Amino acid sequence: MLSCAALAVMVALVVIRLWTNWRRSRYLEARRRLVPLLLGGAEPDLAVLHSIPDHVVTDLSLELIQLVRGAERDAFMANAGRLGVPGRLAKRMRSWSQRERAIALQGLAQLDDPVSRAALWRALDDRNNDIRLAAAQALAEKGEQFDAQDLVRRLGLGSRQPSRTMVGLLRRIAETQPDEIKGLVLHPDQNLEVRVSAIEALSNTGDYSLVPVIRSLALEATDESEELPRYLHALGKLGHPGGREAIIAGLSSGSMAARAAAARAAGRIALIDSAERLGDLLNDQEWWVRFRAAEALIELGEAGLSQLRTAAVQGYGPARDAAVTMLAERGLQP
Repeated sequence: MLSCAALAVMVALVVIRLWTNWRRSRYLEARRRLVPLLLGGAEPDLAVLHSIPDHVVTDLSLELIQLVRGAERDAFMANAGRLGVPGRLAKRMRSWSQRERAIALQGLAQLDDPVSRAALWRALDDRNNDIRLAAAQALAEKGEQFDAQDLVRRLGLGSRQPSRTMVGLLRRIAETQPDEIKGLVLHPDQNLEVRVSAIEALSNTGDYSLVPVIRSLALEATDESEELPRYLHALGKLGHPGGREAIIAGLSSGSMAARAAAARAAGRIALIDSAERLGDLLNDQEWWVRFRAAEALIELGEAGLSQLRTAAVQGYGPARDAAVTMLAERGLQP
C-alpha cells in the first residue's frame, strides 16, 4: 500500500515538473517571437501577436519601456497602447491578489494614456493602503490635479504613512498645486502630522506668506514636541527673517533637536543678533548642537567668526574643540 502511494506521489511530481517545464518553454518561446516584432521599429503585426499570450505581451512591453529612453520609449509606449496593455493592466487591478495589483500598478505608472490614468485614479480607493499611496505618487508624478483634503481622507494621511513618505508626496503636489498644500496647513482641524508634513513640503517653494503661521506654531509648540524641530527647519529653509523670534527662542529650547534646527536656521537666515547665543551653544552637551552652532557662526560672517576665534583661543573643552575643528575645516586661522 505504501509503495503504491509513494509511486503515485512520484508520478505526480514528475507530471508537475514536466508541466512546469512545458509552460516555461512556451513562455520563453513566446518572448523570443515577440522581441523582434517590438524592436522592429514599425507597428507590430496584430495578427501575429494574436497567437502570443496576453501576459507575455504586457510584461515584455513594460520591460522594454523601462530599458529605453527618448523616441524609442515613446514608440514602445505607443505600441503598448495599440496592443491594449493599459486595459490589460487595468483588468489586473481587479485581482484579489495584492501582489498582482501592485505589479499592475507599477506598469500603469510607466504609461501615460487616459486608460492608465483612469485606472490609477480608481486605485486610490484600493483596499490596500500601500497601493493607494503608490497610485497617488504615480498620479502626482504625472502632474494630476488633486483635492488635497480629499486625498488626505482617501489615503488616511497622518495615521498610516511615515512622515518622509508623506512629505515626498505633498512636495510633488506642491510643485503644481501649492495652494492645495497650503490649505492643509491653514485648515483649523487638520491632523498635526499632515500639517507639519505640508509645511515641510512647502519649505522649498519660497512662499513667505507661510512664515507668520509657522513662526506662531513654533512659538506655541512645547520643547518635548516632535514638530518643533520641523517647524524651525522649515523656517530655515524658507530663509525669511520673519521667523527670527521663533528661531531665537529655539536656540534656548530644552530639546536637542530643536536647538540644532534653530542653530542651522539662524545661520541660513544670517541672524547676526544670534551670534552670542550660538557662541554659548559651542559648549552644548550635545555634539550635534555644537556642530550646527559652529557651522552657523561661519555663515554669520565676521560677527560669527569673532565668536569662533574667541572660543578657539580662550575657550576650553568642547567649545574650543568645536571652534578649532570648524575653522580648520574652512581653512581659517583661529
